Amino acid sequence: MSNQDFPERTCLICKDKKNKKSLFRLVKTGENKYVFDEKQKQQSRGYYICKTHECLHRLTKHKRIKMNTDDLMKMLNLLKKGEKDYLNILKAMKNSQVLSFGMNMVLDEIEHTHFLVLAENISEKNEKKLLLKAKELNINFVYFGNKNQLGDIFGKDEVSVVGVKNKKIARGLIN
Repeated sequence: MSNQDFPERTCLICKDKKNKKSLFRLVKTGENKYVFDEKQKQQSRGYYICKTHECLHRLTKHKRIKMNTDDLMKMLNLLKKGEKDYLNILKAMKNSQVLSFGMNMVLDEIEHTHFLVLAENISEKNEKKLLLKAKELNINFVYFGNKNQLGDIFGKDEVSVVGVKNKKIARGLIN
C-alpha cells in the first residue's frame, strides 16, 4: 500500500495535510466543545490535530476549541509513549561533531542543519526566530525537554535549541 492509499486529513491547528492515522481525532460535542476520539470510531464529524507537542500546545491556547483537561492529558501521554528519547540520543552524540547547541551556534550553522530539538520552554522571541528559519530552509523540528535538561547534556545551565548537522542522523531522529 502506498501513502496515497491512506486517507489524508488537515490539522485543525497548523493546517498541514497528513495521513489520518498519524493524527489525533476530535469530535465536536457542542458549541466549541470537543472530545478526544481515541479509537477514531465515534459517529460524528471528525476534526484532526497533529501528534506533535507544538500543535497540542497551540490547541490548549486556542480560543474557539475547548477541550476537557483529561482528554488533553490522554493525548499528551499517547504522544510521549510514541516519542523517541531525544535526551539520551543527544547525550550519546554530544561529543560528535554533528551537533550545534544554543541560539547563536545553531543560527550560525543553520544552513548546515537538518533537524532541530527545541526546548519546550524556549522563549517566544527565540522560537519565532528559529521557526522562521526552519520553515524557510525546510528543517524539521521537535519540542523536547526543557532548557535545563538540554543544558545538562552539554554541561551548561540552559540550552534552548540543539541542531543536528548530519543528514543521515537527522533522518533517523525524524522517522
